[in-house]
Amino acid sequence: MWHNQAILTDTEFVLHGSVGELQRLAAETATFCREHSLGDEVEFDLNLVLEELFTNAVSHGECAGMEKAVQVRLQLLNDGVHVEYADRGRPFDPLTAPEPNLDASLEERRVGGLGVHLVRQIMRDLEYRRAGDWNRITMRRPC
Repeated sequence: MWHNQAILTDTEFVLHGSVGELQRLAAETATFCREHSLGDEVEFDLNLVLEELFTNAVSHGECAGMEKAVQVRLQLLNDGVHVEYADRGRPFDPLTAPEPNLDASLEERRVGGLGVHLVRQIMRDLEYRRAGDWNRITMRRPC
């Protein structure tokens, strides 16, 4: 997808399957954005997307309590921030999840699906693949 672009900068980190790691996730994202003078809106969007994917993996994907459950790679390229998110949860392709019915009343809405909807609205060039025991999602946040 973006392999022939020059990587301006790159950071990677690993998270354990605990909601306590959300603070570190936010801190790593904030550090990356500050180091590269990315605005608050970019930081907010990246944090929201990564928090949503991570929380889903821990809460629904069987990553709770797992050591080294999630890997995140952030790359600054000339067309935005490219994100590689991987978790060792049960197979789940967020790109095939049904769209939530945003016009339905709260009583009629199906539980869940809003987080995945936000990821699809914020990010571009989303791709999913299952590689061994890993769900791998690549995506781009334009800057």
